[in-house]
Amino acid sequence: MNKDIAIWGTVTSVSLVLLLLILKAEGFFEPDDEIIEQILPSSADELHPLAKDCLNHDTLEMHIHPKITIVINGSEIEIPEKIGISTSQCNGEQNMHVTHTHGNDGTIHVEMNEPGDVPLEVFFDVWGKHFNETGVLDERVDAYHKIEMYVDGVKVNTFENHLLEDKQQILIEFGPIQGE
Repeated sequence: MNKDIAIWGTVTSVSLVLLLLILKAEGFFEPDDEIIEQILPSSADELHPLAKDCLNHDTLEMHIHPKITIVINGSEIEIPEKIGISTSQCNGEQNMHVTHTHGNDGTIHVEMNEPGDVPLEVFFDVWGKHFNETGVLDERVDAYHKIEMYVDGVKVNTFENHLLEDKQQILIEFGPIQGE
């Protein structure tokens, strides 16, 4: 009886090793291409220098309010409130980034201690989201999808380099390429 157990134990062990070798040879343990495609590069990986600045309301020389709308595949994306307020980088007395939101209506507060140019990239960097001509948020341009940007109703191609101004209406649309 002990001899039978030893034989079957050996047969089972050898079979498992062979099965694992066959699965490895067939690529079973290789990463899935779909999962690899989901790991996308992000423009927010490298922060614009202004995205690192922290301030409060005490000595502001510049305070403007552009509004942003993002539409993905026909659905408007809510811009969260309190983007850029009391973050791990900007807290305490200096608790705001140069670009931030108070509400969720898409109004971006752009505030600086002295007047200057602030590109849209700063807002997306503070938010920690991707935005440039290759895509927005988790969406990317490909053979079937495009991104377009409008400022005050006029199509532009400045994307992340667009300089924010007071009362601008910025629309970013991502969706399928139609009839091209």
